[in-house]
Amino acid sequence: MPGQIDAQCCVIPPNHNILLFPKGISRLLWVTGHEHKKICSILLGLIVGLPVPDGRDPSHVVKSTCMLLDFLLIAQYGTHTTASIEGLEDCLATFHNFKAVFIDLGVWKNFNLPKLHSLGHYALSIRLFGMTDNYNTEQSERLHINLAKNAYCAMNWKDEYLQMTAWLEH
Repeated sequence: MPGQIDAQCCVIPPNHNILLFPKGISRLLWVTGHEHKKICSILLGLIVGLPVPDGRDPSHVVKSTCMLLDFLLIAQYGTHTTASIEGLEDCLATFHNFKAVFIDLGVWKNFNLPKLHSLGHYALSIRLFGMTDNYNTEQSERLHINLAKNAYCAMNWKDEYLQMTAWLEH
């Protein structure tokens, strides 16, 4: 299935409104926040209508993906009401109910992912602290580049941890 999604990415015609991924999205190792948003904007269109092996129900793949994308969209609302927070929780619960299809298809081995686990805390965090507006990871991505990647490039790859620590101390 990831190969089919990548094939769909390759045939998207040039367009001013979307970011193209001519080599596909399944093998991307690092995805920036901007790229993540662009993938989210085309993902549902990539999977709708794809054949699912062994005659499995393709609606489970679409439903779980749609619910996760809806969750991400609702989480970014500028303001929240009790209804929107309940909608957020419902989207996540529905995603969890249907996510097993990805394990059954061999797309994923398990869902023990820290980022996925953290989604379960969004509703409570919004209730306690307010909206997630203006929350992004771009600043931490920049720090990662400055602090980790540059340090790694500045060493001779022996005792990496010690060298990177010394580089950061300087």
